[in-house]
Amino acid sequence: LSKVAYDSKIHVMKHALGLHTAISRVQGGKLKAKAEIRVATVFKVAPEPFLRMIVVHELAHLKEKDHNKAFYSLCCHMEPDYHQLEFDTRLYLTHLSLFGELYA
Repeated sequence: LSKVAYDSKIHVMKHALGLHTAISRVQGGKLKAKAEIRVATVFKVAPEPFLRMIVVHELAHLKEKDHNKAFYSLCCHMEPDYHQLEFDTRLYLTHLSLFGELYA
């Protein structure tokens, strides 16, 4: 993993909570892989466990591309409360879309 950053171009309500990219390049006869995780800027002010859930989710995608049983098993291995955090994050985002900031 070469980079983790916030990205203001990610629109949470219409798109995704975070993005992962993997880029492979040939350098000097060797194949170099570079992976990045980008997180929506809304999570700068969100509770820390929600940010942790997004990072775990995107890290799991570096190994498992699809949202399948292996993917969720990996998420739960990294963060045992993953499913509860995912649910709580969705509630938080729903509140944001309906009423605005929780702690404004």
